Amino acid sequence: MYYSFIDKFKNFAIQHRKIVVLFFCCCILGIFAYVFNVSYAERSTNGEFDEIQKLIAVYREKDKEIHNNVQIREVDKVAKGIDVSSWQGEINFSKVKKSGVDFVIIRCGFRQQVGSEIKQDKRFEDNIKEATKYGIPVGVYFYSTAITQKEVLEEASFVLNLIDKYEIIYPVVYDFEMFNSGRTKGVSDSVINKNAKTFLSYIEEHGYKGMLYTNLRASNKHWKMDEFKDYKVWFAQYLDKATYEGEYEMWQYSDTGRVDGIKGNVDLNESYVTYEKVEE
Repeated sequence: MYYSFIDKFKNFAIQHRKIVVLFFCCCILGIFAYVFNVSYAERSTNGEFDEIQKLIAVYREKDKEIHNNVQIREVDKVAKGIDVSSWQGEINFSKVKKSGVDFVIIRCGFRQQVGSEIKQDKRFEDNIKEATKYGIPVGVYFYSTAITQKEVLEEASFVLNLIDKYEIIYPVVYDFEMFNSGRTKGVSDSVINKNAKTFLSYIEEHGYKGMLYTNLRASNKHWKMDEFKDYKVWFAQYLDKATYEGEYEMWQYSDTGRVDGIKGNVDLNESYVTYEKVEE
C-alpha cells in the first residue's frame, strides 16, 4: 500500500502527539520571543535617538552665539609644528617662534579616566595667549574618554566655550586613545566611532575645522576611517617615514623632539596643509 508524505506525517503525529505539540509550542514561543526582542530593540534605539536629538537641540541653543568668524584658507604647503600641553610646563614662545615653528596644537582639556570629570589643561590659557602674541597660528585638541554621545556632546560644548574668545586657525582635534581600557572598558568601537563623529560634526557646525587624531593600530583596528573622509586626519607614527597607506593631513613623527624655548621633549609634526588667516 502506498502512503503519501502527509499520511506518514499524520501517523507520526498521532503516535507521537506529545512531542509534536511540544515542538509546535516551542516554535510559537520562539516566534514571539523574536518579535518581542526586535520590537524592543527598535523601541530602545528610537528612544535613544530621540533623546540624543533633544540633547543636541539643547546644546545648540546654549552655544548658538559661538562661531569661528576667522576666515581661513588652506594652502598646499608643508608646515612644521608642535603640540603641547601642561606636560611641557612654561614655554617661551618667543624662542619657539624664532626656532622656525609654523604652528602649534594646544591641549585645551581632557576628561579624567577616573571620576569622568572634564578638566581644562592648566597651561591652556597661558599657552594660547603667548603663542598668539608671537604670531604662531594655533589649533587645539581635546583628550576624550567619552563613553556615550551625551558625554561627547558635553566635551564638544566645553571646547567651544573655552576657545570662543581666541583666534583658532588650525583644526580642533578629537583625541581618543583609550580603546577598551580604563573607563571605556567594554565600550564598542561602533559607539566610539559614533562619538567621534558627533564631536567633529558639532565642532564644524560652529565654523571650526574638525580633525581626528589616530595612529597605525587605531586606524587599522578601531576607527572606521572611511567614515571620516569629511574630516581632517592627524596621524601619529614615530618613524622616519610613515607606513600608513590611508590619507592624512598632519603627521606626528616624533615624541622626543627638541625645540628652543621648551624644556624637555615635545611632539613634532608636519602639516601638509598650511592654514592661513585671510586678512580683510
